[in-house]
Amino acid sequence: MMVDVPPLSISHAGFHVFDMSRMVDFFATVYGFHIVDHGTYEETEEITFLSTDPSDHHQLVLYSGRTKSDDDVHYNHISFRADSMARLRTFHAALKDYPGVTRINTIVHGNAWSVYCFDPEGNRTEVFIDTPWHVAQPFGVPFDLSLSDEEIYNWTAELLKDNETVVPFDEWRASRAKEWGLQ
Repeated sequence: MMVDVPPLSISHAGFHVFDMSRMVDFFATVYGFHIVDHGTYEETEEITFLSTDPSDHHQLVLYSGRTKSDDDVHYNHISFRADSMARLRTFHAALKDYPGVTRINTIVHGNAWSVYCFDPEGNRTEVFIDTPWHVAQPFGVPFDLSLSDEEIYNWTAELLKDNETVVPFDEWRASRAKEWGLQ
C-alpha cells in the first residue's frame, strides 16, 4: 500500500562514539560540520548535534558511551553528498591528512564517484558526487581521483558503455517518480 506523503530523504544519522571531542573535531575538520547543540542524555552521557546546512537542525548526532571494542561493527556507513569533483578532492585530501583515518579508497558506482574511509574510531564514511548516469547496483570499480574532471568523466563513460543498465540519471529519476505515483 502506498502512503500518501511527499518523498522522503535521509535526514540524519546517529551513532555512539568512544571519544566525543575527537569525533566532533574529525567531522568538523574533514567534513565542515558545525555544532548545533550539545548536551547530556540519560544523566551522564553526552550528545552532540552537527549540521552543515543551516536549514537542517542536525544531519549527524554523536552519542557518547560506546562500550564495545574497536572491531565491533555497529553500523555500515554514513554518506555525505558533495557538490563538485573539486570538493570531493578537497575531502579526499583532508581525509589523508587527518590522523587515524584509514582505508581511504575511491570507487565509482556508476551513479556516483565516491571516497570511502574509516574515521579515527573505525566508523565507515563516504562522501560522493552524482554522475549523470543511473547504473543498477551493486556496482563498484576503483577510480583515480588525480585525473582531471574530464578524464574521470570520459573514463567512466568508457567503463559504462557496454553496461545494459545505464540510463541518464534524469530519465531514471523521472521514471521512478512516475512509477511511485509522484508525477
